[in-house]
Amino acid sequence: MSLKDDIKSFLHQNHWMTMEQFMEWALYHPDYGYYMNEQKKIGKNGDFYTSSSVSDVFGKVWANIFAKTIHEHDLDPVVIEFGAGTGRFAKQVLSSWKDYGFEKQLSYIIVEKSPYHRQLLQNELIGSSSVTIFSSFEELKETYPDFKGIIFANEVLDAFPIRVFRKQKNSWYEKVVIFEEDKDEIRLNYIKTSDHSIWLDQLFASRRSDFDLEVSFQMMNWLKDIYEWTAEQSVYFFVDYGYSGDEWNEEALKEGSIRGYHKHKIENNPLFYPGKMDITYHVDWDQVESSAKKHGIETIQFSMQGEFLLKEGMLSLLNDAVGTDPFSAEHKRNRAIRSFLLDSSLANGFQVVMQQKKRTVL
Repeated sequence: MSLKDDIKSFLHQNHWMTMEQFMEWALYHPDYGYYMNEQKKIGKNGDFYTSSSVSDVFGKVWANIFAKTIHEHDLDPVVIEFGAGTGRFAKQVLSSWKDYGFEKQLSYIIVEKSPYHRQLLQNELIGSSSVTIFSSFEELKETYPDFKGIIFANEVLDAFPIRVFRKQKNSWYEKVVIFEEDKDEIRLNYIKTSDHSIWLDQLFASRRSDFDLEVSFQMMNWLKDIYEWTAEQSVYFFVDYGYSGDEWNEEALKEGSIRGYHKHKIENNPLFYPGKMDITYHVDWDQVESSAKKHGIETIQFSMQGEFLLKEGMLSLLNDAVGTDPFSAEHKRNRAIRSFLLDSSLANGFQVVMQQKKRTVL
């Protein structure tokens, strides 16, 4: 049996499943899910790169940001990273804290759902006494019922399963997954829905309704849980690729932003390679900000990653490169810094959102 067989069996009995359910199985199925299996995902031999896999300068800058934020906002000296993957970013931060003399003052907590990645984290961070690893948000909350610190999530929001809607002839339709037995093919189709009509009209009021419109109920529920659990003054950093406002009405997004990454190539059909391919999409930052406002969370900053890293002092990490060897550590670091600040993907493809929970005014 394979995940594809399980999906076919389900569709044979139930006729269709939402994109949310398909993504849940494809990414998080306990036996076959992409993030849950032992397939290498990040780096040259994986399917994609992350910012921390490009260079350690990414983690070094963030190490400073965390320490500064804790000091300026009088927070508990704790950073929580969700979805730490291989642990490379955490290791970069902890190494920098050690160099700065912060290691004994600050604590680092990781919440990682995947058993495979938890094992990678333990291997990568062995000997780091200031690190605690949890398998779920529920486990974290039981241990820390009160928390006033920093929440950090890099490329986490885009990993929550989504549902996809489109309005046709004044009626809402949902894009779902079906199975055509005569062609032995899993494919997408639209079915009429009335469950969310009023809510969808409100949510997508500024969007072209003849486009595929994506929404992650799971992401918004997760944000709600995070916002409600954390104490006043807590700070949240979300780093991801996304769009806001009229950017969503560009013709290129008529079919939405969902896609797959397989062996460093974009796969436009998210149904290909279930369990063997990353499925992702662009975050709707308007939905994130709307959720924040409902819970008394203020968006302090929204900027392109390159602009943010420049402001936070990445240029100070440039080396006076010695020698002409282009593969020396100094030259590699300098190239990485230029990529973070100038490259269209790293600098302008990602955004950084900083939020804070407001004090209650009595």
